[in-house]
Amino acid sequence: MEVEKEGFLPFLDVGISKLDGKLVTKIYRKPTHTQQYINWNSNHPKNMLLGVLKGLIHRAHVICDLKEDLLEELDLLKNVFIRNGYPEQLVTKTLIESWPRETLKAVLKGVEQDVEVENGKDYFEVLHAPYVKGFTEGLQRRLRKLNIGFVPKRRETIYTNLCKLKQKVKFEDCKDVIYSVPCEKCGVRYIGETGQHFCQRREQHKGDIRNKKESNGFYSHLKRNKGHSVNWEGAVFLDREKLWRGRKIKEALFINSQNPARVINPKNILNLEKGFNLDPIWSGFNESFREILSKKVRK
Repeated sequence: MEVEKEGFLPFLDVGISKLDGKLVTKIYRKPTHTQQYINWNSNHPKNMLLGVLKGLIHRAHVICDLKEDLLEELDLLKNVFIRNGYPEQLVTKTLIESWPRETLKAVLKGVEQDVEVENGKDYFEVLHAPYVKGFTEGLQRRLRKLNIGFVPKRRETIYTNLCKLKQKVKFEDCKDVIYSVPCEKCGVRYIGETGQHFCQRREQHKGDIRNKKESNGFYSHLKRNKGHSVNWEGAVFLDREKLWRGRKIKEALFINSQNPARVINPKNILNLEKGFNLDPIWSGFNESFREILSKKVRK
């Protein structure tokens, strides 16, 4: 926890102080900050390198309340980026051009009006391709004439293909999911959601079946249809959602797509309830949700 010292309180990258009963902010850096940013000679598009500088200039204009703090920050940025290999003339030009642009943004802040795209150009298509130094710049100029933008894409390497640092989660250990489980014999499906690991939720369903719990959709179906069984191996995940409310809404959307009527029809779905109360307008998307479910089942 940061504690106020001599009327100054750092919070993330903002330094807060009091002046005439008002809070004044400026840029704050930890004493251990290395002042190292992406080097101008690194293998990246020049507009991307310049975007780093422009982003920090914009941050300075937004956060610094006092003009002297802003000038001090801009002077620091100038020296830092020159040390990182940026041409001095280009850095100075970018700093000078920032004044009218940032001033205009401050004036337009909170005012609803259309602002033209920079240089008056609007790209409707974008090409994603690896950056090749010396070639991509010329390609960008030619694409610009066709109203096509260019976004550098990371190329495939041996590392990206072989090194999978994130451990793959087993199907049963997945959580925060909306799932669907079919009946082995008739194929009618149950749709549910859980914030637990799926294996835990499955065992709860199995326990309800053993205990003949009438409120459980699986048991209710098996009771009405002798000789039927639950195909746990046929379970699929329809979507993932960390928020409880979001899972409930998505569960209800999938249930409604299988059973659009107000009353549950056991021939359409194993669920005994419709789930989260939805506005009838969502029924217009039933076909889309049915298509998602069918694609998941076919995989």
